[in-house]
Amino acid sequence: MISTMVRQLVKDATIEELKENNLEAYYTGHKKGIFPVDANGVPFSAKYINVSGNPIVDLQEDMAAEEKARAVYENLMDLTNDPDLLAPLSFLRQREVVHYNRFKELLMHYKKKGY
Repeated sequence: MISTMVRQLVKDATIEELKENNLEAYYTGHKKGIFPVDANGVPFSAKYINVSGNPIVDLQEDMAAEEKARAVYENLMDLTNDPDLLAPLSFLRQREVVHYNRFKELLMHYKKKGY
């Protein structure tokens, strides 16, 4: 969804506007296409996704990932007052909160079971 929002924001931008916003390197490699990178331009990689096989450890890692994602959405929301961006960002942030809470419930379940 974030990539789609970025696409919508730049689809009508001129080359000059892209340059003014330091997007010329991105444009050079991808034009205005969607290519998942972080805020520093580092491409997405699944090599950082980890599974230990221990449900307690894995759920705590999942919870941390949800919190990190929530924080990123909040940071993005701080950068705009555009209601067309704020609405989906708010949805995504709330989704992370729900995921975190479900993982926490499952974590408590496993802890009660003695895992």
